[in-house]
Amino acid sequence: MDVRQVSYFLAVVEHGGFSRAASALDVAQPTLSQSVRALERELGAELFHRVSHGVVLSAAGKAFVGPARQMLRGIAAARQSVDSSGERSELALDLVTVPALAVHPGAPLVGSFRRAKPNIFVRIDEPDTDDGLHVLVRDGHSELGLSHLPLPHLGLSVVELGVQELWLAFPPGTDLGTAGPVPLTRLHGADIIGVPRGSWQRDVVERALREHGVRTRLAVEVAPREALVPLVLGGAGAAFMVREAAHAAVSLGAVVRPVDPPLRQAYGVVHRSGPLSTAAHAFVAHARAWCETG
Repeated sequence: MDVRQVSYFLAVVEHGGFSRAASALDVAQPTLSQSVRALERELGAELFHRVSHGVVLSAAGKAFVGPARQMLRGIAAARQSVDSSGERSELALDLVTVPALAVHPGAPLVGSFRRAKPNIFVRIDEPDTDDGLHVLVRDGHSELGLSHLPLPHLGLSVVELGVQELWLAFPPGTDLGTAGPVPLTRLHGADIIGVPRGSWQRDVVERALREHGVRTRLAVEVAPREALVPLVLGGAGAAFMVREAAHAAVSLGAVVRPVDPPLRQAYGVVHRSGPLSTAAHAFVAHARAWCETG
């Protein structure tokens, strides 16, 4: 097994097929295919299922993604260790984040980091469920995770960065009476737009409603977080959303209020114990400074 084979395998995974990967790497597709097949022979397992519309990862392929990325990160770290400048070569950072943190604070944080470290390429993944993030970090698929806290007991290290708060957004024209926070009890019997189970946001909201004896009607369940505001504006119901997204919805006509009692949860960067790559170390240091000044 050599670095090129592993790099080619990951390129196919990340670009979604052999032809797009070959184009991105500027290599002939037969060369790429032969290299991946040689890797499969060496591993004794088929990494991709060849189907009519392209390829999909096999079970063995899915299991190999994490170790493959760890291998390339280790090689990059070795190269950096003999590069006294630490800046001449391109670096890569694998970051996995849950949807509720991807936009706020994820997007501005990564944007600020890229401006400060333009030589570092950032790859952002999303887990199938919020809890799945910790498994992806533990198993090496991503070196860093941007996660709500506290964590399940998976032996990961934590760098706490801040607190995220949920607010309520109501359809335009909703009369809430006062301008202050909305008591959770006000939602009894209300139509709510919710996100799927298994997400931090759904868990926090349902736990708070249960604790206050509030029963709501789930009017719409929506996976894409970007659809929450349009659904509220369309009159489908009220929705809990992160404070920054709620503030943005005001300019579009939504009626927005904080919640009483507040719904807050800490968040931070998580990683496996042990030394970080140059790129990951730079990101953690930048994230700390960015949150302290933000």
